[in-house]
Amino acid sequence: MTTFMLFLHVAAAVLLIGPVTVAVSAFPKAAQQAHSGSEEAVGRASFLHRTSTTYGMISLLVPLLGGALLAFDWEAHKSNYWMHTAIVLSVLAWGFLFAMVIPQQRKMMGSLGALSPAEADPRDVATSFDSARVKAAAGGGIFSLLWFLVLILMFLPTPA
Repeated sequence: MTTFMLFLHVAAAVLLIGPVTVAVSAFPKAAQQAHSGSEEAVGRASFLHRTSTTYGMISLLVPLLGGALLAFDWEAHKSNYWMHTAIVLSVLAWGFLFAMVIPQQRKMMGSLGALSPAEADPRDVATSFDSARVKAAAGGGIFSLLWFLVLILMFLPTPA
């Protein structure tokens, strides 16, 4: 059962967190091009924002599967401080995604007039498009770096 849970956990991480990482990295450039007047870039930015938001929420399945894996094999993992550090970094990564990256993306999309009327809110407009772009890019970079560190920590040998 542990091997199956590990497979599901790793597969979910690759298939769900990977697209979010790519989307948050590519969004600022697409949004900047859209801000410069490219209609094609508006569609690309909209797709990347939806990917960041949707896959970001669905990727919460990864820690649920990780928690199940941890519960199935607690004795093997309870003293693995690399894994515990990776869990903390994962929480921080999602914090950056949901508290910094996605809100900045939303403000940029609102500034572009690219939010659907049902979702649009007058507060979803960036006072400074460039500032929102920089914050989204910085948050996306931190998000990606944290996931890279998590990847490394998850595969380090169990400390003795």
